[in-house]
Amino acid sequence: MKSFRISIRKRIYISFSLLFVLSAFQQKEQEKVYICVSIKSERYHYNKECRGLSGCKSKVKMITKKKAERFGRILCKIERKKN
Repeated sequence: MKSFRISIRKRIYISFSLLFVLSAFQQKEQEKVYICVSIKSERYHYNKECRGLSGCKSKVKMITKKKAERFGRILCKIERKKN
């Protein structure tokens, strides 16, 4: 009976360890933003219908906020005032 208890404890320990490891390596969902795909474009937008994007003559693309900031984009002035 004693050996059976140890195996149950081991199983529980292994299960929780595995759960912890798997949850630690899950990718967090990245915040999505919109940019105008243009050479002169410098801003990113949370809302696809933002007034700042209305002047975009090329394609509007959805990317992650992290990627937009890596490209040197900053938050739209109109949306900054809202927050």
